[in-house]
Amino acid sequence: MKKIISVALVMVMVICCFTACGTVVEPAVGTYTDSSGTLVVEVGEYDGESGTMKIYNTMNDTNSYEGTYVLEQNESGVSSIVTFTASSGEVTEFIYDSTMDAMQDLDTSTIYYGPNAE
Repeated sequence: MKKIISVALVMVMVICCFTACGTVVEPAVGTYTDSSGTLVVEVGEYDGESGTMKIYNTMNDTNSYEGTYVLEQNESGVSSIVTFTASSGEVTEFIYDSTMDAMQDLDTSTIYYGPNAE
């Protein structure tokens, strides 16, 4: 009886490990800004396949982009790659770190701090 319980517990642990290995973290819904507050990324709800996003500059309205984003696992449970596709077709990639609630633009290295940033 003890062996059966032990084997069952091991199986549960193995299943938990495999499900945790594929965890894609989602950015918090809200506004992410750079350290000066000039560059802004607004992240909408992620529905499991995609979400909405808007990027703009508070000093220049001509540089405003709206579109959708998709997520890809980077480090399980910690970070994700956020691929933003503007309605114009331009693609920008960010890395989202859930431990700091921050996103970094991989092209410009600009860091945007989220609503729950510490």
